[in-house]
Amino acid sequence: MNEVYRDVGQRFGVRLRELRRQHRMTQIDMAVGFGIDRSYISDIECGKKGISLATLEVIAIGFHLKLADLLRDI
Repeated sequence: MNEVYRDVGQRFGVRLRELRRQHRMTQIDMAVGFGIDRSYISDIECGKKGISLATLEVIAIGFHLKLADLLRDI
């Protein structure tokens, strides 16, 4: 599917998966390290679930990013 046609949730899911893989983390590693349920991470990556600002902040802090950098190119 072309990036232009994905909704924001799907685009963020792609971004999250890329960041997780760049940090050589599994979903389980991320769940344990960030305190987020593994199945929720999976649902976010697949664009099935939305995400709160609080959870976005947890992810940004976990990856040592500013929120703006986390959301880059979304």
